[in-house]
Amino acid sequence: MTKFSLNGFSDGNIDLIHQATLAILEKTGIRVESREAVEIFQGSGAGVEKDDHGFRVKFSPALVEECVRFAPGTITLSGRDPRYDITLEKGRSCFTLFGENINVIDPYSQKLRACTKKDLGQATRVADALDEIAIVEKCMGSHEKPAQTQSLHNYEAMVTNTGKHVLHGFFSAENTKKIVDMAAACAGGMDNFKKRPCVTAVVCPTSPLTLVQQCCEVIIETARSGVGICCVTMPLSGTTSPATLAGTLVLQNAELLSALVLTQLAATHTPFIYGSCATIMDLKIGNPAMGAPENGMLTVGTAKLAQYYDIPSWCGSGITGSKLPDAQAAYEFALNTSLSVLAGANILFCCGGIEYGLTFDYAKLIMDTEHIKSLNMAAGGLDVSDNSLALDVIEGVGPGGEFLTHPHTMAHMRSMSSGGLFDRASREIWVENTEGRSITERSYEKARQILETHQALPLPDGAADLMASIIQDSRTNRKFEYLKSQIRNNFK
Repeated sequence: MTKFSLNGFSDGNIDLIHQATLAILEKTGIRVESREAVEIFQGSGAGVEKDDHGFRVKFSPALVEECVRFAPGTITLSGRDPRYDITLEKGRSCFTLFGENINVIDPYSQKLRACTKKDLGQATRVADALDEIAIVEKCMGSHEKPAQTQSLHNYEAMVTNTGKHVLHGFFSAENTKKIVDMAAACAGGMDNFKKRPCVTAVVCPTSPLTLVQQCCEVIIETARSGVGICCVTMPLSGTTSPATLAGTLVLQNAELLSALVLTQLAATHTPFIYGSCATIMDLKIGNPAMGAPENGMLTVGTAKLAQYYDIPSWCGSGITGSKLPDAQAAYEFALNTSLSVLAGANILFCCGGIEYGLTFDYAKLIMDTEHIKSLNMAAGGLDVSDNSLALDVIEGVGPGGEFLTHPHTMAHMRSMSSGGLFDRASREIWVENTEGRSITERSYEKARQILETHQALPLPDGAADLMASIIQDSRTNRKFEYLKSQIRNNFK
């Protein structure tokens, strides 16, 4: 099989970015706001300087490169249902939902509104039913729940509605422990969970060049808990990173490698996924240009850097600035996801998001998966073998013959793509089958059908009650701590 691919960067260019990154880490350093993280870095021989906002940590090239070698090159993400296990390895791409949307277009009324915990659960259930979505990521939040426990509510909504692996932001060290307990209950016990972790923590350095307190504490607690880490940086070229794409890649690389070093120092061989949602800031209007071609170009750089370090990649690519699931959304998704897949990005964080990641849309999700079918087939390349060259078939049919009824055609017909929501019928048949409804309308309809019929893998007995009690205990503890602080303040 001859696969299609995209280089985009020469080995020499990637090495230049690596060397520039090492210079930044050694001379400029990273601001670190966690004293525990600073102590871990200092204990490994990193240089530490105090500044007005915390500590500046500087890394030797030897320390960085040693920690890179500790990170596994291949990672298997386990689902609650083993059928959904997926291995991240070179040359393999898969897709997940775009996250952090604060609004949703209701699949029934098609009206824009703020999203809720119920919405997150429903969107997760639709993703569970779609084969093209390999991993589930939080596509919106339980914004009606208290901020400090939102990550617990979000995880509960997702794990209840999917048997697939979950990528999720844990928010704090305290919540990390609770989510590990919740995930263990859903995996059938802590022993099963340790063997097959069904959740990966998502953490985010802050551009430029900062590891804030929460990011550090989640990395440390997660690594020590035996859970993998997907580290995602989000520089905006022209504002939080240089206006040049090469400079943005250097800055994001420094942020990600500093987080990788902390991860491996906390617990060596912890699975680490190299992630970026970098793009440019449109300086004319002051918005992040998620659908810009620069997003795809930066994604190619991200994938190639991860391959350089022999670790899996996660790429925010294929998001659109459009406010509707329209032609602009389709073109921007197609351009940047195609670049990403051809570059070998492992996880593409993109499906269902519009309005540069503020709004989740069910029709967009369904149409994205239709494109993914085509993209996966194209990226798979061409089979050039004796059988596929078909010399004996061509000779047997000869000039003026036909291949439709030939056994060779029957043997290979199922390998050919077929139309789905992307219609290939004549206009007459299209009208008869769809009553002339657009693909957007039919996509909402498919989403509604899934919501009304699909059921995810049930949780083990007692898991739902245990998760509810963990969330309730967390709320009670927080109220108690708040009352204690008020008493202390009043006493003063």
